[in-house]
Amino acid sequence: MSVPARPTFQKEGPASPCTLHGKNLSWMNCTPLSTAMGVDRSTLGRVRISGCQVRDEIEPPDYVGGTTLKQCSAVAEKHGVDVEVHVGANVCTPRYAAIQLQAGRGFVLQGNTQPDGRGNVNHAYWVNHAGKGSLGAPTSAMVYDPWSNGPEVWSWSDILAFAAALRVNGEDRPEKLGPGKFYCAIYPDTEPHAHFKHGGVKTNPFPDKTLGHSLVAGKRVRVRTGPGLEFPPVPGRTLKTGDLFLVYQAASSKKPLAGSKVWYGNHDGTEWVHKSGLTAIGGSS
Repeated sequence: MSVPARPTFQKEGPASPCTLHGKNLSWMNCTPLSTAMGVDRSTLGRVRISGCQVRDEIEPPDYVGGTTLKQCSAVAEKHGVDVEVHVGANVCTPRYAAIQLQAGRGFVLQGNTQPDGRGNVNHAYWVNHAGKGSLGAPTSAMVYDPWSNGPEVWSWSDILAFAAALRVNGEDRPEKLGPGKFYCAIYPDTEPHAHFKHGGVKTNPFPDKTLGHSLVAGKRVRVRTGPGLEFPPVPGRTLKTGDLFLVYQAASSKKPLAGSKVWYGNHDGTEWVHKSGLTAIGGSS
């Protein structure tokens, strides 16, 4: 696979001022700027908006302090870009985010700059693509940090430290997100591809934007390592009703479950969900 598309870099601060409704937001716009870069890349440059524009399209209007991933991702959705948001109780693991990155997706990541010596400041940047490494554990990634002068290669360990240091209740509070969790918004794959496993065949559409659907109220859908109950669950990975699950391949299990042998898998065949645990299959979302 070739290197995914790259957005036009957008800088934060006095070099790129943002004044809306009489408020100077030039140093409080990192998440809108990163979102704008995500929209740019996801549409292959067809939609190019500024961080100020993202801020101005947030509903209800918010011109005080920083912004949340949910606020900004809703703006991306308005421009036709599907975003998978992981915050609060729906945080994802760094491994999950890394696998998505290696699959050709990019994400906006929130964290804190204290580990890299830039002070106790909650911040956000766009992570465009992964460097070398094993599945779920790249050695580096290309980061578009609005505080920098352009894209830079960051070590994955520095990205992990940034994410873990996020002050989840604000910079004046001691609570940190901690290791093993990411507050991020994951954007679409600009070059869909798949590594077919277990006899998997390409879905139509490709990829297919399915949604988790639990048959039992309040319970989560289990994600397995292969298409069948004989495969173990993916550690810590489940879907709640409504969660986006991008599927690239379909395969049959040895034995039927809920009357069907059909299972759907992710791009590299490491995550599988039975048909009964999904809705919006076949482009109906």
